[in-house]
Amino acid sequence: MDSDSDFYGDEETITALQKRVTNFNPDSWFSSPNPDQLALITPREDPLKTPTPTTGRFHNRCAGRPGARELSESVDDFLTRLPPATTNWNFGLDWLWIANPYIPDDHNSEDHELFIAGGTSRLQLLSEFIATANKSGRSPFVVKKEISKAREAAVQDIRELAATCNVLSGKWMLFPEAGRVNEVWGTIAHATARNELGIVAKVDTRVADGPKKERLICVYTYDFRDKDDVARVLNRLKQLELVRAGGRQLYYKSDAWTEIGIYGGNQWGIPASMYSSNQIFAYLKEKANR
Repeated sequence: MDSDSDFYGDEETITALQKRVTNFNPDSWFSSPNPDQLALITPREDPLKTPTPTTGRFHNRCAGRPGARELSESVDDFLTRLPPATTNWNFGLDWLWIANPYIPDDHNSEDHELFIAGGTSRLQLLSEFIATANKSGRSPFVVKKEISKAREAAVQDIRELAATCNVLSGKWMLFPEAGRVNEVWGTIAHATARNELGIVAKVDTRVADGPKKERLICVYTYDFRDKDDVARVLNRLKQLELVRAGGRQLYYKSDAWTEIGIYGGNQWGIPASMYSSNQIFAYLKEKANR
C-alpha cells in the first residue's frame, strides 16, 4: 500500500469494503430494499415551539402503559399510587412513566424497524473494516488513525439514518440515591407535567431482591440534534437543583444508539453518550459570552 488512507487486506477485500463503505448512503439504502415504506416516514415538526396545544386538548403518549400516569389523575395522585421507592419490578413493569401533556405523540414504529435494519448494517460494515485493519500488519499508529476515520464516517451515516427515520429522541440520565428517588422523581414528574422539561420522563421500578444504591431516571427530549433544547432541559434540571455545574456529570444518550446496541465499552469504540452536562454547561457559557 502506498497511502496511509488505503483500506487493508488483499485486493479483493480492499475493493469490496471500500466500495461498500464509500457508496453507503442512507437515502439510497431506504429507497432500494423498502421503497414502499418511505411514504410512512414524515418530517418531525418541532413540538416544543408550540407549548400550548392548538386543539385545546392534552395528550398522553404513555397512555395504556403499565406504570404510566393517566391524564384523569393528578400528578400527586400518580405519585401516591406508584411511588418508585416501593413499586416493585414486575414483568411488563420495568418503568414508571409520565408524559408531557402539551406535546402530541408522533411516534411511528415502522421508522424504528427501518432504522434498526440500516443502523445494524452500517455497524457491521464498520466491524469488517476494523477487523481487516487490525490484521493488516501496518503500524499501530496508522491502524488507529484509519479506524478513527472509519468510525467517524459510520457515526455520521447512522445519525443521518436516525434523521431519515425520525428516531431522534434522547435522554438525560440521572442516578439519585435510592433513599431520594421519590423526592427527585416527584420534582421531575411535576416539571414534566408543567411542560418545563422534555417530552416524557421515566424511572426504573424497585428490584425487591437486590436493593440498588442508585436508581435511574431518564428525562427525554424530542431531538438529539437540537443542542439548544438539550441544553434548555439540562438548565431547567439545574434550576430545580437536581444537577449543578461542576458537580457529578450527567450524560445524554440518544435512543438511536440504544436501539442498535451502542453501549459503554462497545466493540466499535463509539462513545455511548452524545453529551455530558459539563460539555453542555460550557456550551451555554460560551453562548452567553457571545
